[in-house]
Amino acid sequence: MVLKINKYRRRLFHSYEEEGAVIGLYKRSLFFLLIPGVIFLSQAAFAEEKADQKNIKSPTQKESVSSQTSPTELESIKVTDAHPREDLMPDSPTNPYRVESSARFGTEVFTQEDIQNLKPGDVNDLLDKATGMNVTYQGRRSPFFIETRGGGSFTYIIDGAVLPPSVNRILYKLPLAAIEELQIVRGSTSLTLGPSIPIGASGSGSGLNTGFIIIRTKQPRKTEAVLTGSVEKSIGGHPIATDVNLYLGTRLGDSPKINGYVGGMASMMDRPSQDSWFDGRNADNGMGNAGFTIGKFNMNFMGWTSSGNFEMQRGVKYDGTLDNMKWYYDPLQSTVLSTDMTMRWSPNQTTLLNVFKTTYDQKEYVESFINSSSSMRKYKEETRGIGLRHNARFWNTLIQLGGQMSESEGLGPNLSSNYNRYDTSVMGWSASVEQKLFNDRLVLDAGYRQDQKHIDNSSTSAAKDSANNDVDMDPAKIYALGARWRIMDIVALNGRYYHGEQGTSGDFDMRSQTGELHPEKQDRMEFAIESDFKAYFRPMLTWFNIKTDNQKTATNTTYTLDSGTYYYYTEADNLRRGVELMIKGDILKNTSYSVSWTRMLKNEDTKNGVTTDNNGVSKPKNLYTLEISHKWRDYRANLSIKKVDSWYSSTSAMGTAEADLGDYTRVDANIKRLFHLKPCLLTATLYGRNLGDERYATRYSTGYYYDRGRTVGMELSLAY
Repeated sequence: MVLKINKYRRRLFHSYEEEGAVIGLYKRSLFFLLIPGVIFLSQAAFAEEKADQKNIKSPTQKESVSSQTSPTELESIKVTDAHPREDLMPDSPTNPYRVESSARFGTEVFTQEDIQNLKPGDVNDLLDKATGMNVTYQGRRSPFFIETRGGGSFTYIIDGAVLPPSVNRILYKLPLAAIEELQIVRGSTSLTLGPSIPIGASGSGSGLNTGFIIIRTKQPRKTEAVLTGSVEKSIGGHPIATDVNLYLGTRLGDSPKINGYVGGMASMMDRPSQDSWFDGRNADNGMGNAGFTIGKFNMNFMGWTSSGNFEMQRGVKYDGTLDNMKWYYDPLQSTVLSTDMTMRWSPNQTTLLNVFKTTYDQKEYVESFINSSSSMRKYKEETRGIGLRHNARFWNTLIQLGGQMSESEGLGPNLSSNYNRYDTSVMGWSASVEQKLFNDRLVLDAGYRQDQKHIDNSSTSAAKDSANNDVDMDPAKIYALGARWRIMDIVALNGRYYHGEQGTSGDFDMRSQTGELHPEKQDRMEFAIESDFKAYFRPMLTWFNIKTDNQKTATNTTYTLDSGTYYYYTEADNLRRGVELMIKGDILKNTSYSVSWTRMLKNEDTKNGVTTDNNGVSKPKNLYTLEISHKWRDYRANLSIKKVDSWYSSTSAMGTAEADLGDYTRVDANIKRLFHLKPCLLTATLYGRNLGDERYATRYSTGYYYDRGRTVGMELSLAY
C-alpha cells in the first residue's frame, strides 16, 4: 500500500505521462483559440478609433466613447467611493472584476478605510458584517460556512488566483492590513469573473456557486511604512492575543507612461486558548507585490505565503459537558502566486491576462483529552490556472470575451474522507454584451458561460478510482440577462435573471439510498429600486427569488468504504425568496450611517410532493445590520451592530441535531485618536467586540461552539 501511494504521489507532484502531456497541449490549444478573436476585435477597434478621430473638431468635443460623461450613476452598496487605483474603478476597462451596471446594486465593497473603521477580527468576521450574510462556525474540520440570502456558496479570488475548496481553512490567516479592497458580488450573474462550478476534486462541492468574494491586495500609493501592533483579551480567563504587522512600499517613477511600485508585508498573529475551549489559532504571513507600467502595458505580481495552526473548538453538549475530542491542524500552510497583465490597445480596446498558482498543505492531528491516543493525517493540494479576457467597446456597446482554465491535484486524507487522490481540470469560457441606450438612461446586458470539469483521475478509495480515467463531465451552462433603467435623475430600477444547469451531480462518491442523483438547476431573479434622494437618505429595496432543483443534502444514514464512513445524500427542490432593504447616508460632514434588513419570505424544500419550511428552522428568518461612524477633529468613533434571528436545526457530518442557535445581537465599537508626529502619524485605537457578552452559537455537531464573548483590545499604528 505504501508503495502504491508513493507511486501516485510521484505521479501527482512531478510530471505527466507522455499521453497526458499531449492531451494537456490539446486543451491549451483549444483555449487559446480565443486569441484570434481578440486580435480581430482589436483590429476592428483601430478602424473605429480612426473613424472617431476624424470627427474631432476641437478639444471641447468628445474624444472617444470611453471618455464620454454620463448622468451620475447611483452607487452600489458600499461604504465609500474612494478608488485610488484605476483597476479598482467600477467602469474601468482595466478592472478585471468589472460588474455589469445592472448587477452593481447587489455588489458590496469594503475599502481599506472601511476595514479599519469596522475593526473586524479576521476576514470571516468582516464578511459577517455584510448585508444579508450569515457566517456560521463549528469546531470541526470544515470550520466556517458563509451564506447569503439563506444559502448558496461563493467562489473566492485573491488578485486573480481562484482559491481551492480548503479556503475556509485559509482565509482566517490573511492579514486584514494586506487588503486594499474586498468585493462581494451576490448572485454570480456576472459571468466573466470566474468559474461557475467548484475547482478541485470531483467531490470539491456540488452545485453552482451563488456569488464571488474578490480580494485585492494593497499597493503603495507613495513611499510609506506602517507598523501596527495590537493586544486583546476575551472575558472568561482566555490568554492575551497579539497581532503585529509591518508594511513597506514605494512608488517608482512619476511619469504616467513609465512607473512602478514595490511593496511587502510581514505579520504574526497569535490567539492562544485554554483547554476548556481549545479554539486557538496563529499565523505567520509574508506577502510581496510589485508592478510596472510602460506605455499601454501594465503588469503586476503578488506572492503570499502563510503558515499557522488551528484548533478545533471543543463542543459543549446538551448536558453542559465538554466533548473530549482533541483535533487540530498544525501546520496549515498555503501559498498564493499570481500575475496579471493588461494591454490597452486603445481607449476602447483592452486585453487582460492572469496566471496563478496556489498550494495548500495540512497536517491534522486526532487526539483525545482523556487518553494518550494520537494519529496524524497529511493532505496536499495544488492548483494552477490562467485566464484571458478582452473588453471591446464600439460606441455604446461593450463586448467581453474571455476564458479560464485551471488544473488541480490533491493527495491525502481530508475532511471526512480517509483517502483522496484527484487530478482534475476546469475549462470555461464566457461572452457578454452590454448596450447603453437613450443617453445611458437605459442599459441592457446579456451573457453566456460554459464550464466543464475534466477528470484525469479521482478517488476516495485506494482500491479503485471513482470514475474511469480521462472523463469529461457534462458542462455547466449559464445564461444571464440584466437591465438598468434610470427613471429619474435620482431613481433607478435594476433587474437580473439567471438560469444555470450544473451538468453533473458533482461528486462520483455522493450516493443516494433511494435512486440516482440528478444535476442541479438554478433560476434566479432580482429586482431593485434605488434612490439618491439626498446625501443623508439613499435607500434601496431588493426583491430576490432563487429556485434550485435537485439540491443535495446529507442524511443521517451512513455507509462504510475502505474503513471510511460516509453519509448518503438526498436531493430536493429548494426555493428561497425574500426582500432586502438598505438605507445609508451622510449626516452633515462628519457622520455616516448604513442600516440593512434582510427578510426571508420563503426558504423551503420540496421532496416527493412534500414541502418543508426552513425559515426559522435551519436558517434565520431575519438579519439586521447597523453601522455608524462619526469623526470629530482627530477622533473617530465607529459602531457596528448585527442582530440575527433564531433557528434550531443543524446538519453536519454527525447528522442533524436540534439546538438553540442564533438569536443574538452583537455590538462592536471602537474609538481612535490621531497623533501628528511629523513626518509620522500615530493612530491609537480602543476597540471591543461582542460588548454585550452574548453567549451564542451557530452550529451544533459534537456540541455547541460558543462565541468567546466580550473582547477588548488596543491597537497602535505608526505610519510614515
